[in-house]
Amino acid sequence: MSSRCLYDDLTPSSPTSNAKSVNKLLEEIRDLLKNQVHNEEEHNYEADKEDELKHDWMLAAAVIDRICAIAFTLVFIGGSVFFSLVFAGRP
Repeated sequence: MSSRCLYDDLTPSSPTSNAKSVNKLLEEIRDLLKNQVHNEEEHNYEADKEDELKHDWMLAAAVIDRICAIAFTLVFIGGSVFFSLVFAGRP
């Protein structure tokens, strides 16, 4: 029976190759984290742009709503006055 470990073939043969593999893994992790942070920043930027556009449209809708309310009020009052003058004077 051999005293050799089953995982001897999987472990690096020297400490320098172990350090190189650890450095390589750390670089890959760093790159993945950079990509994730970049994607989150890009998503946040797009969300902010969408929120700004939504706010602009809501402001435009409020202005149009106010103009329509004023126009309706003027037409309603003008029609009421016209109706009162035309039909109130007749017996």
